[in-house]
Formats: sequence, C-alpha cells, structure tokens
Amino acid sequence: MKNRDRKTSLLLAVTATLAAFVLAGPAWGAVTGDCVNCHTMHNSQDGTAIEFNNAVNEDPNASLLKSDCVGCHSNPNGSETILTLGDSRVPIVYNPGGGVVYPSDGSTNGTLAGGNFYWVASQGDAYGHNVRGISDADQNLPFAPGGIGQSGNTCNFCHGSMTYDNGGCVSCHLPAHHKDATGDVVGQDHGWYRFLGNAMIGQLTAAGVIGVESDDWEQTVSATNHNVYKGSARLYTSTFTTQDNSIGSFCAGCHGNFHHEYSEGGGMTTTLGAWIRHPSDVIIPNEREYADYTTYDPLAPVAKTALDGTVTDVVVPGEDVVTCISCHRPHGSPYSDMLRWDYANDCNTGNADSETEPCGCYSCHTTKDGA
Repeated sequence: MKNRDRKTSLLLAVTATLAAFVLAGPAWGAVTGDCVNCHTMHNSQDGTAIEFNNAVNEDPNASLLKSDCVGCHSNPNGSETILTLGDSRVPIVYNPGGGVVYPSDGSTNGTLAGGNFYWVASQGDAYGHNVRGISDADQNLPFAPGGIGQSGNTCNFCHGSMTYDNGGCVSCHLPAHHKDATGDVVGQDHGWYRFLGNAMIGQLTAAGVIGVESDDWEQTVSATNHNVYKGSARLYTSTFTTQDNSIGSFCAGCHGNFHHEYSEGGGMTTTLGAWIRHPSDVIIPNEREYADYTTYDPLAPVAKTALDGTVTDVVVPGEDVVTCISCHRPHGSPYSDMLRWDYANDCNTGNADSETEPCGCYSCHTTKDGA
C-alpha cells in the first residue's frame, strides 16, 4: 500500500471512530472559534493535565473537552461574566469570588439572565439551584418543591440525587454547542433555547424551550434589549402529556404542583375561587391594575405566546403570560428563593418602586405601590 493510501485509511478510521464516539452520546453542540479553545487531544500540555480556570480536577471529560460545564462557565479569577477564550465568547454563570452586579447595569460584571450560582454557594441553599461542583446537596429540600409524588420514579423521587448523581448542569441543559445558531427564533434546529431541551426527569420528558436570545445573554438589558421566552396559558395535568415548548412547561417538569392544582372539577389553580399559589402560565388580565403593565420590565419579564424573532418593549395584557421566571432566576440571586427582588424588605405597599428598592410585584400589580 502506498504511503498516501495508508494515511488516507488512517484518517478515515480516526474520523469514523470520532464520529461514532460523538454520535453515541448526547449532542454537545454553535460556538465559533478554534477547536483548541475547548478541546484537547491528549489532555496534556508540557506533561500537565489541561483544565480551564485552574481547576484541580484532572479527570478526563466527555468529547475531549478541556473541562466540564462548571469549569467552562466559571470565572474564579474575576467578576467578569463574559470571557473570551481565543475568539470564543463564553457566558459565565458562576463567579466564586463574587463582585457581580445585580441586577445587571450593563458593565462587564453584570449578572446574566439566569443569575449567578455565587449566591447559592456563598449564602446557602435558598439562593439558587444546587449544582454539583458548585454547592453541596440541599440540606432542607430533599425533593423538588412543588414536585409530584413522594415516591416511585418521579421527579420528586430523583430530584434529591439527580443533580449530583446524574450530571449536574445536564439535569436541565442538553448542550449542543455545534448546532446551527443562525435564525431569529432559537428552537430545536439550534439546540433549543439556552440548551433547555428534552431533559428526561424521572419518567417525564420536559419539551425543549423556544425563545429569542439576547446577544450578550442580558449582560446589558433594557425594555428593548432582552431575551424573549415562549409562554403558554394552559391548565396542566398530573401527566404533563402536552408539550408546548414554553419555559413554564419546562419548569413544570420538576415543579408541577406550582403550575396546577389537584382539585375535583379543575379550575385555574384555585380552590373555591381562591388562589392558593401565585398563578404561573396564566395570561395577564386585560383589566383592572394589570391592564397598565404595558412597558416591558426586565426585572419582571413576561413570556409571549407567539414568537416572530422580534424584541419589543410592549407588553400586551390579555395575550402575554406570567411564568416562573417572571419572579425567579434559576441559577441564583442575592435574595431568598432565587427571587429577582427583595420581596421581604422592598415590597412595601405605599412605597413607589425605585432603583434602590426595586419590587417586581408592582410591574403587574401597578396600583399596589401607592405611586
């Protein structure tokens, strides 16, 4: 066999092996830049294992990655929340040393849309989702709050161990960094919005989320510069058989009881006409005080039932939807229960909403602040 033929055969064999390796696992997927920014061929440089951010873990990672999710999306040496590795931009969701600005003021250390895991790691379990590699298992909540059922192969059963035994970040995210990222509305062809897609939770499958993504992940955020989330207004059932690609449907995969009520005859999360939980996945009424929420407030985002790729500062009561993330930041916040604002101290009736004492409640409840 000629030398060129040998090289060609070897190249084809290596390519086939790598393809089989990649296709056998979950889709890791569209970043731009040099491969070396994220991948290592032999996990060694000058005899030293390669890890992002000076991580002490030298174990090999899937897909020849230099580090795992936490390592790539952490910044242990500073407070910047977007880093550039070569020519690849990386959103940072964990700054162990703190220094991040909340809510974001548009600076380089402005908190991104999902918040920051700094607070759950430094202030305790109530301040964010517990993720392996960042914080210990929750000491107070062995099951997902609002979960369905206390035993069996349900989300409540496995939530206590899911984060630690079954993949950490990939409990919610299924990375697809090499998916085609073009287009205005991010959906399945692009790896789902923020890779929130088709996560298997017990026997339940949370459908992928559709959305319009901010170019800088809301490091700079305003009424006209923000993420746009797919929302839906529907009554959930205990089986969650309907998949509508909304952010609320995804959250309901673990926190279903916060989205519906087991009550004879149904009804929109009510018992005898009284709300027993704050409504979620419900259309903002086009009446009374709610009809005055017409300009988008990034502190209390609402979701759209239909997406066309545009970002607008207009809120449409009677069409737009209140969701879980209208009040919570999933990665973490400085406030208990991952809330977007200081509900315990800054939401005082008779005191106007302000930059120093922001209260997102008043975005929808426009008359309660007394302004």
